[in-house]
Amino acid sequence: MKIEGRAGMLKIYVGESDKLHGRPLFEEIVFEARKAGMAGASVFKGIMSFGASHSVHTMKIFALSGDLPVSIEIVDTVEKLDEFAARVNELMDQSKKGGLITFQELDVIRYEIGEKYRNKS
Repeated sequence: MKIEGRAGMLKIYVGESDKLHGRPLFEEIVFEARKAGMAGASVFKGIMSFGASHSVHTMKIFALSGDLPVSIEIVDTVEKLDEFAARVNELMDQSKKGGLITFQELDVIRYEIGEKYRNKS
């Protein structure tokens, strides 16, 4: 797969304890992205957040919630991301959890497979 120039990033925010089909929602989204042929996806765990409910989520012992934020970043062409965003919406609806999906256009400067994967079939 080759990505150069204009592309996009879908960024999805969910709670680390959000589940779908018995596993974390962020895992479901990443595996769906892989199945859909997206160029790449990464998951990041936050240390503190609040969202639409304004409940504070943090690691602190006496905080209101220990449900830490997780963000998933998926980079690919704008067209593929537009289509995949609909699938992410479906997954989030099925989980019955809150969340946020954002999109931004960006310039890809480099997207290349690493040496350890070049000779694998």
